[in-house]
Amino acid sequence: MPTLAQLKTVIDNLLSLPAANQLLQLNSNTCERAYEAYIFSLCAVAVRDAGGTAVLTGINSGPNPTTVVFRGGPGAMASIAQNFCYMDCALGQKQFEIHVDVVYEGQSGASHEIDVSICESGHAQNVRQSGRAPRTNKHLVAAIECKFYQSTPGVALARTFVGLVKDCSPNRLNAFVSNQTSDGLDSFLSTAWAPKPFTDLTPLNPPSEGRFVANLEQVFRQWAASR
Repeated sequence: MPTLAQLKTVIDNLLSLPAANQLLQLNSNTCERAYEAYIFSLCAVAVRDAGGTAVLTGINSGPNPTTVVFRGGPGAMASIAQNFCYMDCALGQKQFEIHVDVVYEGQSGASHEIDVSICESGHAQNVRQSGRAPRTNKHLVAAIECKFYQSTPGVALARTFVGLVKDCSPNRLNAFVSNQTSDGLDSFLSTAWAPKPFTDLTPLNPPSEGRFVANLEQVFRQWAASR
């Protein structure tokens, strides 16, 4: 199991922060929040591997902020309380953003935290202008649940995520990502209606990283080719 220090070092390297003289700031300095930022970073790698661009952007400062700030918990996409970062991406004709710990409004009107979300840029821009919550509608490209377990995982959190997914309109990818697994979790996620599982995904397991990035790269390529 990776330590907090290891996760932060991997995030630094994946986002090339030392080379750009940028500093990582986790408002909640825990493995759970670092793991979300790690998955966010792998998503950016997948965009670039697909031939796209992914630029770290601060909501207040714009591209390439000096300090890369990740929320300490679920928050509003439009919040300017700090220079919260997101990834501004382009692939072909598609413009989109990758966010961490954003609260969305579901189709039912209920609020849902999505650990790592990918949404179309136009929708995100409208959210920042209006101040309202983003919607889990057709503009949501992907929803990724990230869980860093300190002990053998059960299925409760995966069941909760399934409920969230049911309150979303169909999107390109729903994924459950965790640093370790169990027979029960594997069984639950093996069903046809379950989110796509990526368990045992850590920097200490390079093959698992490769599978996640390759799968997401394919999702991006297929979406970019669609109308």
